Amino acid sequence: MTRLLPLILVLVFSCEEKKSSTSSYVAFTGAVIIDGSGKTPIQNGTLLLKDGRVMAVGNHNDIDIPENTQIQDVSGKTIIPGIINAHGHVGDVKGIEGGHFSKENTIDNLSIYARYGVTTVVSLGGERSEAEPLRAVNDTTAGQRARLFIAGEVIEGETPAEALAVVERNHKMGVDFMKIRVDDNLGTIQKMPEDVYQAIIDRSHELGYKISTHMYYLEDARKLLEAGSDMLAHSVRDEPVDNEFIALLKEKNISYCPTLTRELSTFVYGEEGDFFNDPFFSREYDSATVQPLRDPDYKLKVRNNLSAQTYKKQLPVAMANLKTLADAGIPIIFGTDSGIPTRFMGYFEHLEMELMADSGLTPMQIIVSATKIPAEYLNLKDLGTLSRGHWADFIILDADPLVDIKNVRNIHKVYIGGEEIDR
Repeated sequence: MTRLLPLILVLVFSCEEKKSSTSSYVAFTGAVIIDGSGKTPIQNGTLLLKDGRVMAVGNHNDIDIPENTQIQDVSGKTIIPGIINAHGHVGDVKGIEGGHFSKENTIDNLSIYARYGVTTVVSLGGERSEAEPLRAVNDTTAGQRARLFIAGEVIEGETPAEALAVVERNHKMGVDFMKIRVDDNLGTIQKMPEDVYQAIIDRSHELGYKISTHMYYLEDARKLLEAGSDMLAHSVRDEPVDNEFIALLKEKNISYCPTLTRELSTFVYGEEGDFFNDPFFSREYDSATVQPLRDPDYKLKVRNNLSAQTYKKQLPVAMANLKTLADAGIPIIFGTDSGIPTRFMGYFEHLEMELMADSGLTPMQIIVSATKIPAEYLNLKDLGTLSRGHWADFIILDADPLVDIKNVRNIHKVYIGGEEIDR
């Protein structure tokens, strides 16, 4: 036994050294840090990580960096939290075609999002059981893909009983949210009756779920707020919002998700898309993928489509409503409705930011809407801001996004859970 003691001690110390090395600290130093809270950016910042989480963030002089910390000097760059898309869709689209839902396609879609700096996606409808194991609650170290939250089947039904059966199916499958549509698609379909969506909202709340609602008209948005909706998942687009609506949003403390690129996608392909030749677009979507959208007959079909032209006219209304609500202090949640065919995942998130800026929001307002606010209002645990204990999901940028929100495109590196994404 005496002879074995030195060997045992060597093995113990070797294991301790290995354990120490695998849980070592990493510090990113010298950057300007925008932590997502809306506070003044941190100059000469240090972001200290361990085991995929933020241990400390602040001015370099205020952070105690432990010995043997791996230092990464990112002087001259800007760090922001990873983008949270609070209204996307995953798993169904390959290129510009839908109908391909699978676990593999879900992972591929989430990987595209991640490479564009979108580190979390709330997928609001259409997810099947194959997506359930990939939910953030089950997969805390997602690796080379965005974190995923799902709503499952979009809840429909002509009667409360039919709709509640869908609620129960979603609950049994395992979802994070519930989603309904209250819209007549510009008068082409039957809108969900009030007694049906009231039953859905009540049962969803009984089961502990927040419920997101697709809507179009101001009057429907009012009724949905009164019924208990937790998030308006699109813009009010038929008319300007009024003080009564603003007061109701404040009373209920409900968030608003504009999804301006949803409208853009309906009409933009009537002409040659400016972004088809954008290197930031073509890094993921090649010319063969978009070739059908360049076909003259397809363009003509879009230009002659009454719904597309109606949505085109309503986009300025949506943008004006966004500015009004933001100025009134309503919590704006960033979302795009991307992941539907021709709504390009990852790239559309950057277009959405630019449309929000065109609506009159400041770069800081846009960043906070894409980080802190969705995490706070949708209860996305340990996400949204670069704060102690939160997951180390962040983007290192080569340019200052507060000068121009388009600078969020200038991605140097993306990290999810402290792991660099291979771009």
